[in-house]
Amino acid sequence: MAAARIIEEVVGRRSMHVVLAGDFDATPDAASVRFWSGRQSLSGMSVCYRDAWESTHPGDPGHTFTPRNPLVSDLEWLLELGRRIDYIMVRCGDHGPTLDVSACARIFDAPVDGV
Repeated sequence: MAAARIIEEVVGRRSMHVVLAGDFDATPDAASVRFWSGRQSLSGMSVCYRDAWESTHPGDPGHTFTPRNPLVSDLEWLLELGRRIDYIMVRCGDHGPTLDVSACARIFDAPVDGV
């Protein structure tokens, strides 16, 4: 929430594009992601960002963490099905996102030389 406050202080009501990207280490139903996507307020604050993956791949979970990762121990993650913890989000104005989200793709999602 501190990051959202800083962004809002810098951008305020100005018509500016903001793209938020990172490893949130949280699934789409987590309070932190719900906050960023405008589905939940926290401590009286509310923001609204459009999830690029959800916008371009509705219904696809878009896992960015998967037990197929060769660096993950099979025994340690035996029951892990995969989850999305990384996001790209576009700030919304009064009438939706300020940028058109026309495509979103996972990259670096296959091992290269075992890594």
